[in-house]
Amino acid sequence: MTHYSDNPDSVLVSFFKQSGKWYTDEAVIWTGAYDHLIYDDFATSLRDHFKDNPQRLSNMDAICLNPYHENAHPIQIKNGGWNK
Repeated sequence: MTHYSDNPDSVLVSFFKQSGKWYTDEAVIWTGAYDHLIYDDFATSLRDHFKDNPQRLSNMDAICLNPYHENAHPIQIKNGGWNK
């Protein structure tokens, strides 16, 4: 597994506008569990990442192609769904 930052628990998350246009990439620390439901773990990681500013990027789609999870597969949460 390759890492997006110096932290081995970080994953690359790409954020897209609702139109589908790429907006930014960020290194997100995977704080969700390694062996639970991957969607819930991704949402937990995003909530923790944005805990100081929960509205930042909250209307974006988040995509992680290589999550830190035992059942890893590309995953997407649309329209800020990690806050809901």
